[in-house]
Amino acid sequence: MKKVVIIILTFLLIFTATVSTYPQQEVAAASGYSGKIFRHWCKLRTKKSKSSKTIMKLKTGTKVTVLSTSGQWRKIKVKGKTGYALKKYVYINTNAPRLTGSTYNKGKTVASFAKRFVGNPYRWGGTNLNTGADCSGFVKSVYKAFGYSLPRTSSSQRKAGRKVSYKNIQPGDIICYSGHVAIYIGGGKIVHASTKSTGIKISSNAKYRKILSVRRIVK
Repeated sequence: MKKVVIIILTFLLIFTATVSTYPQQEVAAASGYSGKIFRHWCKLRTKKSKSSKTIMKLKTGTKVTVLSTSGQWRKIKVKGKTGYALKKYVYINTNAPRLTGSTYNKGKTVASFAKRFVGNPYRWGGTNLNTGADCSGFVKSVYKAFGYSLPRTSSSQRKAGRKVSYKNIQPGDIICYSGHVAIYIGGGKIVHASTKSTGIKISSNAKYRKILSVRRIVK
């Protein structure tokens, strides 16, 4: 009996940990960025709940402005109305803004762009920022949007750009770990395609595992 209780408790702890890692943090856009409804029509709702009131039905191809992403929902504005739609039906525009100014400002622009895709799925071998990417595929595709060509794997990305120390790290720099890679966004945080259960997410501790190299891509 004692053995059964221990097994049940272990399962509950694992289940709770898995649920708690779901990307619930809200990632807001400074002034909104463009997107559209894809895959299937969906409902614009008053709250982040499938039982909340429907504001309107949105057809596939409807252009929207994405204001923020939280959990499985995106806050969007369409035809003068603001509400929530399931994020799996809201495609985010992958056209990146132009990089201008210092390397620091350019890196901040890259980091801000990368955060748009928080909550989107992790997919082994994937490079699509909307439908799924793995860690190196995410980094490669973010930088590809700005015209940079990076190697495909996390190990080969350790040689991309130029090496900088963690002491001098800036937003937009990529952090290379053993078998993993992420984009630094400032404040000790990273955005990365983490695991299948969490998808693309923000982690608050860039030093959560041993850092092998920090690379600066922008020039």
